[in-house]
Amino acid sequence: MEAIKPGPMIGGLRWLLDIVWYLLWAVLTVSAVGFLGATLVFGFQLFGWIPESAASSLRSVVDLVVLLPLAVAEILALMVIIHRLRLIVRTLMAGDPFVPENAGHLRVIAAAIAVYQTVRYAAQGLVAISLAFFDYRIGDVELSRFDLNLGSWFAVAALLVLSQVLREGARMRQEQKLTI
Repeated sequence: MEAIKPGPMIGGLRWLLDIVWYLLWAVLTVSAVGFLGATLVFGFQLFGWIPESAASSLRSVVDLVVLLPLAVAEILALMVIIHRLRLIVRTLMAGDPFVPENAGHLRVIAAAIAVYQTVRYAAQGLVAISLAFFDYRIGDVELSRFDLNLGSWFAVAALLVLSQVLREGARMRQEQKLTI
């Protein structure tokens, strides 16, 4: 079977995924360092090692301690998605995308989208709890309603179905190769 030459769209997609991959690494690094710094400042403030005048100006650091771990979790979920898409595009560029590994990549992408959405719900819950119980506003976030993104959950379901179809197609292809 002759490998099909990938079109310019696939080359552009590969290029875009590579750029997003490295940008996400940069954002993850900055977020992780920011979280560590914010945690240190928050700890110093908690133990009273920072003067009261400076502590009042560092109120936004508490917001970072609460929200940055969620941002890091979202970035990690996006990195998993981008990495698996890069692996799928690599098989497409090689001319053989119908391999069983791609079915696994699609399942992992579906799980990462589900994790991403769950982390978003956790962030909304933290904002709601901080407003309701502690009368504390995290950043400038306004809580108007719960945001259930059905499109993402339908994408998860579609990816799971497509991964099963791809796995079954790869299995049938293997059986056909063994047939005389």
